[in-house]
Parts: sequence; structure tokens; C-alpha cells
Amino acid sequence: MDLGANLKKARNDAGLTQKQLAEALDVYQKDISRWEKNELTPNTLTFAKICKVLNASADEILELQ
Repeated sequence: MDLGANLKKARNDAGLTQKQLAEALDVYQKDISRWEKNELTPNTLTFAKICKVLNASADEILELQ
């Protein structure tokens, strides 16, 4: 599983830039970049928000399906 790549794909599929996603989540754009590079991992509450904003299931992003 590559969480960062899956987050990036879901973000791109949703048609959002890192900046737009950061604004929707009320985080820094740098956080999005670090998540996508697997330098950091979002906490569970933020991950739930990511799924909602990107209209993606946690199963898809975590490759559980």
C-alpha cells in the first residue's frame, strides 16, 4: 500500500490542487505535500475529512478493496 500515492490519485481524481485540499481541510499545503510523499501521515480525524472532501472511501485510499 502506498498511502501517499493513493491520496494524490484521489485528490487528482477530485480535480483539486494541494492548495485547494489544504484550504478545505484547514491545514497547510505543505502537510498535503508531506502526506503525498509519505513523510507524514494524517491523523484519523483528518483522514476522515480527506475522504469526505475527496468523495473517496477509506477502503479505496487504504487499498482495502
